[in-house]
Amino acid sequence: MSKKSLMKQAHKLAKELVEKVGNYMIALKLALKKIWAMVKAGRKRMSDSAFKNAVYELTHQKKEYNGPEFFWLGSKGLPLWLMDNNLDQSEMQGAMLAYNMYAKRETEKAALIVFETDFGNITMWAPKSVIKGF
Repeated sequence: MSKKSLMKQAHKLAKELVEKVGNYMIALKLALKKIWAMVKAGRKRMSDSAFKNAVYELTHQKKEYNGPEFFWLGSKGLPLWLMDNNLDQSEMQGAMLAYNMYAKRETEKAALIVFETDFGNITMWAPKSVIKGF
């Protein structure tokens, strides 16, 4: 694919995306990335179905893991990856059954989180930058 045809395809795709994105420059950036990925994969031309597929992929959110998923208890939340890193398997299961969660002690950058369960309390330190609602 020549650079001229690459840019034509990118502009065509960007015109479709601009309604969803709201800014033509952002739409063009996304379109160029998509077109370039197709060129690197060995595609020489973009068929109508491939074009529709590209528009769909760029305008619909993926259901993949994109960052911290949170464990919420009331209005308070902790990222699951943090709990997984700091608690063993039995503590993790106990924390998921907690009926109360609060910060027992705080420093400038972290909080000591306490999970109150029927089996006793479970504690862990968490950075304030990733916790919500404490």
